[in-house]
Order: sequence, then structure tokens, then C-alpha cells
Amino acid sequence: MPRSLKRNSLAEQAAEAIIELIDDQQLRDGDPLPATADLAEMLDVSIPVIREAVAGLAAIGLLRRHQGRESTVSVPNSSHMARLLTLRVVGAEVEDERLQQFREIVEVGNARLAATHRTPNDLASMDAAMDQMRMVRTAEDLHAADVDFHAAIARATANDLCELTLEALEPVLWRLRRRVWSGWVAAGGSLDSIISAHSIILEAIRAGNESDASQAMSEHLAQARTGLEAPLKKVSSPAPGSLMAETST
Repeated sequence: MPRSLKRNSLAEQAAEAIIELIDDQQLRDGDPLPATADLAEMLDVSIPVIREAVAGLAAIGLLRRHQGRESTVSVPNSSHMARLLTLRVVGAEVEDERLQQFREIVEVGNARLAATHRTPNDLASMDAAMDQMRMVRTAEDLHAADVDFHAAIARATANDLCELTLEALEPVLWRLRRRVWSGWVAAGGSLDSIISAHSIILEAIRAGNESDASQAMSEHLAQARTGLEAPLKKVSSPAPGSLMAETST
């Protein structure tokens, strides 16, 4: 049972003690916390301190507050992780190169796992994303198809942490994708080669070949690295939203 709190920053310490209580009592998603007054007595702090601690835990997705009844335990989702990653990337001024390195680790591993665990539904989702990619007419369409394809691979890993991580990365990858595509176009790269790279990944996953799937993903992300490292050149008067404008790879 968490001990009484006597030091400064009581709300933060109360939050840590509540997390300890959740762990000690093995509370799961949807389970209620003890009443606010009971928590205050248990931790020897005031009710306002408990309310502040609960509000902080709710903000990061560990608790869910309810009108007229006690808070319940919650499992953080990708939006909470995305918020933390975004604050970290912006606050620490993380360079695009660091983001690209992390993306390579995540996506290559996802492709390898997907080749082992993919289901017919997963493959159908990847096929749908490929069909969408082949018919794109605007930058926004290509970006959407690309995100759908990589998300389908993450789901096919049968590991929810892989899916959670990629979903959380998407907001911070948005700027990187635009930068990469601009560089890819400036370097003379084509849409057809991007579509071909995705198709090779899909067929390796469909065949259940872990090595080929991870290699194909590595080669695709080498295209992204080419775009990242290419000096940007001004493209003459691209139509708004056209494929010559910024989009994704």
C-alpha cells in the first residue's frame, strides 16, 4: 500500500502513489479507483491534492474521469503517446535524420513480423492501399495511401505495440514525409518507383518471407533517405495539390 506523503510536490507524488496502487491491486482497464476521500486518507493528503493528481493522470491517459462517480483505470492509446513524442521532438529540436533512423528501425521490424503473422484481412488492406496508391492524383491522396499501407503492415505484425508506435509516430512523421518527397522529386525520383517499392514489400509479406520483406522495406526507406539527403530545388509552378508538390514516400 502506498505510504503517506510528506514531501513537496504532493500532487506529483500522489500521482505516482496512485500508479503504484493500480499496479499493486492489478487494476485493469475500466476498474474503478477507490473514492477520492479514501485516497486522500490513504495517502494522508487533502482531497484537492488527489483531484489534481487524478487530473494529471487523466491527461496522459492512465485514468478516465466520470461525472458523478469515481475515476476508472484507462489504457493510454496512440494519441497520448503521439502527444509525448511531438512535445519531445519539438522541445528537443530532434533532427529529421534522427526521425528517419527511428522510422527505419520501426518499419523494417514491422515488415519482418508482418511476413510471419499476416492474415487474409491484413493482405486485403494492403492490396486496397496499393490500389489507392496507383490511382492517386494529388499529393494528399498519395500521402493517405502511403499511411494506410504502412498502417496495414503494422496491424499485420499481430503486436499491438508495433501498431501503437507507428500510429503515435504519424504526427511527427508528417513533416518528415513532406521533406522527403520534396527531396525525392528534386533528385529526379519518380512516383512509379515508389509504387514499385511498395508492391515488392507487399509481395514479400504475402509470400511469408521475413528476410525479403525486411530487405524490401529497407530498400524503400533508402528511397526516403535519398529524398531526405537531396538538396531541394524549386519546382517550377506545380499545381496546388499536384504530385509535384509536397507529399509522402
